[in-house]
Amino acid sequence: MIKGEKFLRILITGSLGFVGKHLIKHLNLKNNCEILGLDIKLGNFESEDSFKENDKLRFSEIDLRDKEKVLNIIREFKPDQIYHLAAQSSVSYSWENPQETFEINVFGGINLLNAVKTYCDECRILMICTAEEYGGIIPQNKAITEEFRIFPSNPYAISKAALDFFSITYQKAHGLKIFVSRSFNHIGSGQSERFVTSDFAKQIAEIEKGIREPVVKAGNTEVFRDFLDIRDVVEAYYCIINFGKVGEVYNVCSGVKSKIANLLDLLVSYSTHPGIKIEIDKSRIRPFEVLSIYGDNSKLKKHTGWMPKHDIKESLKDILNWWRERS
Repeated sequence: MIKGEKFLRILITGSLGFVGKHLIKHLNLKNNCEILGLDIKLGNFESEDSFKENDKLRFSEIDLRDKEKVLNIIREFKPDQIYHLAAQSSVSYSWENPQETFEINVFGGINLLNAVKTYCDECRILMICTAEEYGGIIPQNKAITEEFRIFPSNPYAISKAALDFFSITYQKAHGLKIFVSRSFNHIGSGQSERFVTSDFAKQIAEIEKGIREPVVKAGNTEVFRDFLDIRDVVEAYYCIINFGKVGEVYNVCSGVKSKIANLLDLLVSYSTHPGIKIEIDKSRIRPFEVLSIYGDNSKLKKHTGWMPKHDIKESLKDILNWWRERS
């Protein structure tokens, strides 16, 4: 934790998701904090070595759509900082379940904001939103800044845009210490196969084990996206909540656009199996696909001193090795 700062009570929603687990490990390394992790279903968190025998870390099961339970937790724990990671974050799932996506992402977030306003209005809270909010109204070959107009083009992005607006409105209306991230694609070990690079890596690992034919199925690989290693993502979140400016929105991104086809080619090149083929599966293509999305992270760097440390090639190798251990 920050040198000279007091012992902090930190609450993390969505604590056992991909980002939550990495954030907990990151904060544990900095010490001097007590962490309460919230999740809709705890599962077997004891399998995480860094979570064992840690008297400064505990978990509680909660659905953030339950207003009274959220109020009770905030009243009892009185956090100094909140990282609001909990979300239904799959774009494809949001097309199939738009109402559930909106309830989780918007109503859950509002319940948290109201609880903070009521019981700990000095708490610093980082609301994790998404670059998907920027949508398709983007000039070609130009990095997206926080000043770009948002134009969400899928149910997940719409829900996060609503939370984004609610958060900034609450900050202005009630003087709460709220920060918002618009996070671009992040990748790393432990990510669900619902996300593109993890999906490719899982398929390749299964091919190497002989449990899948040597064909990787993919959606639209001709689009460009901005990918940031999860370790750099959680460091960015730490820097925003501790060094960022209240009421500001920050792009969390690498600032580099990568073509999906090139990332898939890299993963295939790391494989021990010769002759892997790539097949386009139309069922994997989204109803609406933006050609190119990549961000400008200069505001984040300027306000907080954050800098990314991990190369995309290193990240892809980590993901593939993680799936090899589990295939």
